[in-house]
Amino acid sequence: MTGRPDRTVPPPAGEPPRLVSPQWLSRRLANGFRIEISTRSRTPDVALRLVVEAGAGTTPPEESGLATLAGTLPVEGAGGRSSSEMAEWLDTMGAAFACLTSYDNAVLSMHTLSDQFSGALEFLATVARVPDFEPHDVKRVRELQLDRIRRRQDEPSEIASTHLAEAVYGAHPYGVPLTGTLESVARLGTRELAAFWTERVRPAAATLVICGDIDPAQAFHDIERHFGDWTGPETTVESVPPIADRPVRSGEILLVDRPASRQTELRVAGIGLARGASDEIPVLMMNAILGGLFNSRINLNLREDKGWTYGARTMFVRRRAAGPFVLRTAVDTDVTTRAYEQIRREFEAMRESYPTDDELSFAANALILSLPLQFETAGQIAGRRVETVTYGLPDDYWETFPEAVRAVTAEQVTATARRYLDPAGFVLIAVGDVARFADELSSLGTVQVLPAGIPEQTTPKPEPIPHQPCCMSSVHP
Repeated sequence: MTGRPDRTVPPPAGEPPRLVSPQWLSRRLANGFRIEISTRSRTPDVALRLVVEAGAGTTPPEESGLATLAGTLPVEGAGGRSSSEMAEWLDTMGAAFACLTSYDNAVLSMHTLSDQFSGALEFLATVARVPDFEPHDVKRVRELQLDRIRRRQDEPSEIASTHLAEAVYGAHPYGVPLTGTLESVARLGTRELAAFWTERVRPAAATLVICGDIDPAQAFHDIERHFGDWTGPETTVESVPPIADRPVRSGEILLVDRPASRQTELRVAGIGLARGASDEIPVLMMNAILGGLFNSRINLNLREDKGWTYGARTMFVRRRAAGPFVLRTAVDTDVTTRAYEQIRREFEAMRESYPTDDELSFAANALILSLPLQFETAGQIAGRRVETVTYGLPDDYWETFPEAVRAVTAEQVTATARRYLDPAGFVLIAVGDVARFADELSSLGTVQVLPAGIPEQTTPKPEPIPHQPCCMSSVHP
């Protein structure tokens, strides 16, 4: 019959969504406090992000966990209010609060209705400026953090990730978890926490990012009222310590024994790149083709073709200094060595030959077409601005991102693969039933069996198992 659409043929795709870059109003108060405001009237809410230099990337390993614990405590008591009174204050406003600590910063995050904006500012100012750090609160929250560290010792994925960080970065601050170790956190008390907060949380090194249904002029007035008389020490936080070109234990295969495990947690890691590096966009494209997406090469190989895993992913964790490149997966114990061989083959294939036009197109579409989804809510928009502020990205970074992605060539992808996927610069962590795969893995490199559980800073370096000749030259450089 005529006039009916042909249901056997997919309809043509419409115009892809385009990112409309938010506009930002910037101002600094006399005390150096930076303010970034973007209005969004679609919904009657507002997101606030107070960005402070209280990250863990400049904290020495012996004080690991300090930044996370310090960020957790202010909402437990500030300005003379108890923990329950702070919670009641939030409930009265219908607001949500969290402190998100990373290696690069700490972000005091709030979300509330627009008519509660002034109250939210007062809450943020109280938490940032006058935290109490009462000894009984410190003791209680410290024990909770220690419990989280203990629980990590029973999680194979956490064990693998913790050993990996130490193997890549050693005694660098990036080499220990954000939550710290049992040894380091147990030493932290009120004095250390208060001193850290006073040194790091100060107006000249803080930025307030706001996005929502507010009047900018009134917002600037309210911010001046709550933060204008804020003072702090004239100190400068040290930069993130230098990072070596290769992992501390590059070329090693490190095993953690969990007898009778049905699966092996695998991590392969090397040194990646810093946020905003000159080759960042080509690296994102290369990673999308290699292992950053479901349809990437490694996942199609290990999951769809071999059926060895529920998923395998690669990622470049970008920080102020070079973060790690990580492949993570969990495979059946019996295929541990074969999975690692396939991973190495995929790395080498990325280094040896150019990606196809279809791969380039698929990766570019994945990166570009998902971008508008990251700017849907006030909180998401504020979060993207926090990235811009933290890493000193150009104001038009997100607006020009699609064009930069489309401009990446196959030659650039291969060049970044040759730079970042050097087999000699990787370390492997395998957590599982070591007796079932240690001998096989020893044919691929120097194997060392680590103590079970989470490493402490004093963990001695174990004795190596001698390297055996490799019978599969195709996986070697």
